[in-house]
Amino acid sequence: MRTAAYARYSTDEQRATSIDDQIRRCHEVAKREGLEIEPTLVFSDDAVSGSAKGRHKRPSYQRLIDGIDAGEIRIVVVDELSRLTRDVEESGRLMRYVENVGLQIIAASGLDTRQKGWQAPFMVNILMSRLEVEGLAHRATRGMLGQLERGYQIAQAPYGYRRVKDLDARGEHIGTRWVIDEEKAAIVREIFNWRRMGKSGFDMARALQERGVPVPMATRCKGKPTWLPATLHRLLNNTIYRGVFIWNGSSFTEAKARKTGKAVVTIPFERPECRIVSDELWWACNPSDSSTAPIRGGGKHLLSGLVRCGDCHAKLSVTGSRVSRTLYCPQCDTLVRVGAKATWIGYSSVNAAMHALTEVLTQVFTGEVQKQFHERLRARLLQGPKAELQGLRQEVATLGQRKARVKALLMRPDLDPADFEPELVGINDTLRMLKIRMEALEKGRHGITEETLQNQLDVDALTTLRAVLNGGMPAYQVRAVLGRLLASFELVARPKKGQSVFHIALRPGNYLAEVTSTTVLDDTPVVFEVTSTIGAKRPAVWLVQSKVLT
Repeated sequence: MRTAAYARYSTDEQRATSIDDQIRRCHEVAKREGLEIEPTLVFSDDAVSGSAKGRHKRPSYQRLIDGIDAGEIRIVVVDELSRLTRDVEESGRLMRYVENVGLQIIAASGLDTRQKGWQAPFMVNILMSRLEVEGLAHRATRGMLGQLERGYQIAQAPYGYRRVKDLDARGEHIGTRWVIDEEKAAIVREIFNWRRMGKSGFDMARALQERGVPVPMATRCKGKPTWLPATLHRLLNNTIYRGVFIWNGSSFTEAKARKTGKAVVTIPFERPECRIVSDELWWACNPSDSSTAPIRGGGKHLLSGLVRCGDCHAKLSVTGSRVSRTLYCPQCDTLVRVGAKATWIGYSSVNAAMHALTEVLTQVFTGEVQKQFHERLRARLLQGPKAELQGLRQEVATLGQRKARVKALLMRPDLDPADFEPELVGINDTLRMLKIRMEALEKGRHGITEETLQNQLDVDALTTLRAVLNGGMPAYQVRAVLGRLLASFELVARPKKGQSVFHIALRPGNYLAEVTSTTVLDDTPVVFEVTSTIGAKRPAVWLVQSKVLT
């Protein structure tokens, strides 16, 4: 019977020469048992964990299994059973090979499946290997947290940084720091500013690609390194650019936790020396409230992606010619056409929406509404961060209750988990961002000063907004500005021909902070109901009426 040998090394304590040592012991065992290992049947995997899921991560192990499946290999010699696998599921597969096709596994450590009662020591070996893996993981976690607490970093440096190793007096490595790479940091700032202006992921990726800007982790890419929208999303979402490293904060960790059902405990570590962008810029690109998510950069009209259906809350599409553009909900339209819905709001015009928007912009930055807003700003200065902290704590508590309800739904066997997982991901993301903001407020980084307040009180917001709307800026930039000012913009009714009713919620504090380059002092929304009516006579005359709802 043809005999094979398999070896593997993975941990930092093992060296590449460990492979040679294991193969040597395999030959010694084979000789003792009267077997001969064929040179073409010596398999080894380098620097790969035995608990790694998926055989694609261990190509030589996969070739060994292929040989067993083909009946070419009937005896496998290893140094220890753990070299084959530490995974319980994979060990069960190996046991079935032994029982069903007559595979023989012989280990230098003493295990021999040819012996009677081999199953018990086989399972004990796997159990001990599994416990060893968990012990190694615990010690590795403890060590990494220790390094973070001492001010050092772990893992590869993100785009915009380079790794610098610190050595002690004896020249031994004691830790790794991330130092800003100014050339790449300039690219990072450009990406954040692009996103704040509303540029889409595809447009940003195309611009970087055309300029030949090096791609993050280019050496690890399969095929030609390429900037992708997903790459930019991960970059924009990384808190290290605002000087905070979050333990267990990666999307990979969250995805793994969702898959295993384990709770993720995140720990923030301040890294002020790693700050590349301001808190204001980072939060503008990563709003914690999903209703204020950055507007996508696609679409030629400035209302594209801004107006939603008051019935199903889907985004309205802008269609028609430049002279006569309309707004409609393709989702409701489809449901009515297929008979799944009896009625829908119907079509409105872009002109009706623009007149409604102009009306509320005028209202919010003049008269009584502006006066109430200024009073809230002065109150914020007197209160300091206490009121905002209280509001954030209440929001965290509410989200915590909502998270518990979603998790309970996930546990129900009669429901599909896929229906609730996206909501849980969104809740976790929002909770993480809220906790970061709370920590900043608790440490005094609230940015409420007399100078900031006066800047926001003095600015002529309406004039600057009109300049933005009529100044010939690209549509995506205007959308980005409006997207931060608008909390919501919905078409809610079409009472009669030529008449549209909108509900528009504005956050004037967001725009004042942007135009004065200061901190957002008040993000309370002001909600209007606006009715836009066009007269029957020509030239057309618009009648626009509005009232404050909250």
